[in-house]
Amino acid sequence: MAKNITINGNNYTNVNELKIPLTADLATYAHFPDTSDATAAVGDIRSAKTAFVDGVSVTGTLTERTSTDVTASGATVTVPAGIYDAEVEKSIANGSATPTVTASGTVIGDTSSSYPITITPKATVGTPGYIASIADGSAVTKYVQTETKTATPTTSSQSITPTAGKLLSGVTVNAVSLTGTAAASDVISGKTFYNTALTPVTGTATIPSVSLASGVLTIS
Repeated sequence: MAKNITINGNNYTNVNELKIPLTADLATYAHFPDTSDATAAVGDIRSAKTAFVDGVSVTGTLTERTSTDVTASGATVTVPAGIYDAEVEKSIANGSATPTVTASGTVIGDTSSSYPITITPKATVGTPGYIASIADGSAVTKYVQTETKTATPTTSSQSITPTAGKLLSGVTVNAVSLTGTAAASDVISGKTFYNTALTPVTGTATIPSVSLASGVLTIS
């Protein structure tokens, strides 16, 4: 800050610095700058360095820092107060998350079968950053496709199999339509037949024997 000063009765205005010769040849001077407008405090000056503030010599206390002073803990990066001579950086370790899946249901299990249900868990990156916790994703439900079939009895065996990609949930066997009227007395004794209820029945009817002797016909 410039000052007005008087030396040997002479007035000088707006003087920022006063130089007093130390030798007759004016080779060296003593400098007396005006430091009254300085605003720095010791905490603004590098540690162990000195400066003049309002005519007073002060020693700085501002700590010198390097990248080793910067620490990272979880998602928090701590940068201590101080003076840094160069740009510093601190890397936060990459987090990791392994997706898993829980499959539930009364019709699925670990035993191998012809009806596999493959569930592939995946994870996508949302907002990049430190992973502090993992939330469950939304449940996805898939259904086994089912079908029913109908079979009609024949004289040959039949294999009822599901359509590809579907689970056979039921088979309806059509009833056999029987219209016979025979009774046990209509079938030769010892021979078996099935009635309309598909129940086995043994015949009771007998066949008479016929004989001819001495001109006499005998039916018994």
